[in-house]
Amino acid sequence: MKLWVLFLFGYLSCFCQTTLVKNADNFIGVDFFENYYYIQNGVLHKSNLENQYQNIEYGIPDGVDISNPLQILVFYKLFNRVIVLDNRLNSIYSFKTPFGTNCIANAGKDKIWLYNNTNTSLTIYNYRTQKMEVSSLPTVKDVQQLKGNLNQAWILDQNGILSTYNYLARNTHRKNTVNTLLPISLSSAYHIQDSQLWKQENPILKIPQSIHSFEVVNKQCYYFNGKQIYRLSIPKN
Repeated sequence: MKLWVLFLFGYLSCFCQTTLVKNADNFIGVDFFENYYYIQNGVLHKSNLENQYQNIEYGIPDGVDISNPLQILVFYKLFNRVIVLDNRLNSIYSFKTPFGTNCIANAGKDKIWLYNNTNTSLTIYNYRTQKMEVSSLPTVKDVQQLKGNLNQAWILDQNGILSTYNYLARNTHRKNTVNTLLPISLSSAYHIQDSQLWKQENPILKIPQSIHSFEVVNKQCYYFNGKQIYRLSIPKN
């Protein structure tokens, strides 16, 4: 009986979760200040603000990059347009992207990574000078996600292949991630497989099924089931 009670307590503690948002349309992610972002009824929200962002002219964003929370990039693919927001979701300025841009990601000061669907290339684009600084050879097709920083970019295609590119837009590594769910940031540190959250090769937390997307920040797992956003604490080792 005692063993059963201990098992039940352990099982319930795995699913001791906090509901953060109900009826969200999309979960954008979590920044390193532990603010979470989401889209609800076409409006971009940030957890610590009453202020919100909506663009009636362009509609619902096709992509939002929060890797730099002081300079948030909101991408509208149909209009080849990026709106830059400050940390309070106020519009600072906007710029056009080259025709055929399918995905964007932050690449540091005045630069973005962009994947062009027309020529299937990955490029570092300087939006101040409106010039492409480096480009890859024709690369993967059917790109689902693009993430980046000053030194690297990561592309996930619809076949579950995660490709890493260096600052010269040269492919340095490819990894098959079929049957696993990667975090929104495409970080290699965590993944979900078989209803378990894994840190590299070690299972660390039981996860509910039917998860659409997730992120891990500061020992907290944030996940989206298609409607609600939840937070789970990761047990200390």
